[in-house]
Amino acid sequence: MIRQAIFFILTACLLAGCAAQDPNAPILDLTELPQDAGVYHDLPETTPLIPPTIQKQAFDQFLKAHFGPWEQTEPRHPASEAFWGLDVYDHENLYGENTLPRDPRWIRDMTTASRVEAYPSMGRRAIAVATTSMRVLPTNRPVFHDFSKAGEGFPFDYMQNSLVLAGTPLYAAHVSADTAWILVESRFAFGWVPARDIAWVDDDFASTYQTGSYATPITDAVAIVDETGNYAFTARVGMMIPREPGTPDIGLIPVRDRFGHAVALRAKLPVGTMAQAPLPATPANFSALANTMLGQQYGWGGLYENRDCSATTMDLMAAFGIFLPRNSSQQAKMGTPFALDGLDLDDKKETILDNATPFLTLVRKPGHIMLYIGNHDGEPIVFHSVWGVKTEVGDGYGRKIIGATAITTLEPGRELDTLAAPLLDSVTRITTLP
Repeated sequence: MIRQAIFFILTACLLAGCAAQDPNAPILDLTELPQDAGVYHDLPETTPLIPPTIQKQAFDQFLKAHFGPWEQTEPRHPASEAFWGLDVYDHENLYGENTLPRDPRWIRDMTTASRVEAYPSMGRRAIAVATTSMRVLPTNRPVFHDFSKAGEGFPFDYMQNSLVLAGTPLYAAHVSADTAWILVESRFAFGWVPARDIAWVDDDFASTYQTGSYATPITDAVAIVDETGNYAFTARVGMMIPREPGTPDIGLIPVRDRFGHAVALRAKLPVGTMAQAPLPATPANFSALANTMLGQQYGWGGLYENRDCSATTMDLMAAFGIFLPRNSSQQAKMGTPFALDGLDLDDKKETILDNATPFLTLVRKPGHIMLYIGNHDGEPIVFHSVWGVKTEVGDGYGRKIIGATAITTLEPGRELDTLAAPLLDSVTRITTLP
């Protein structure tokens, strides 16, 4: 009996050890913390976090930036900025979709396609008629770094700059050699988009489309069809859809006619999926909107119409009329900053808890941005889209993949024996919006 008992105990220990080492098991934060953005604060649910007058000012600035490309008469970016990818990737080892090194001629072909010497070859107002990818160079082909290195290879396509949502106003500055790609500027980024995904905007369309009243999605996957029943696009958190004057349940959507010009069609907005923009900046609204985004898969640069860290914060804040740039380092410069450099982990936590406002404070580490949503047992809690945490494997590094929009502490994966360093270790600042 004693030997049998020892056998069963050893077997149980071995099984437990195997379970703990399951490489696909989620980090403990994802199972121990409620994935609900509304449970980590004690704020009154319906009291605005931003005074209405201040929020209106912020929304006015947002709309000015949003429609700003239609006021441009020239590109905001000189050639040295517009074609930065040609310079950077001319000196790096690049890999293609087959995981093999790209032929050195590839970047030369991209230079030819980009027609640098002719920039800017146009100056036209445009609008995205489909949700599309903004690329660093005029190609759908990916560029990866060494697949054998942690945090490289798929899905980190360095040609992917950002997702551009349908209905985004654009300034078209340049066209590729084959006319298949247009170099555009938006309120948040610039890059190449497929010519078929945009339409040219004239004075009549611009006047019609800027109604002064806008609907914003309160859920993240709403199929929009025109009044004849044809699918137009899928509405997402962060969009601004003009409401037809006098008929708030009717939106205006841009389509491309056979001449490439933008035409505004009417579309009935599905009941319960939209709200008047900007949403009142209450904890209840912030948490409800964040919860619609939770669990979505991570999307580097908006690949596969998913979000990375800065797209998540940008789109969430857009619904409340708060403008954020696309890049995480630029987002961290918005609002009122508070430096955390030189503090140890405990002091960083204390400083964040003392100075951060749930749903308005961004937490930044180099290359990553998070939204503070409150605390749990004295631990700051953040909402963010994250690829994974860095681990030490043998003589090198690896990743424990999270790959989603999630709620975590600032030390996700701290239970891992292989964790290289706590995320909090590299947090450098917080900034409170607007």
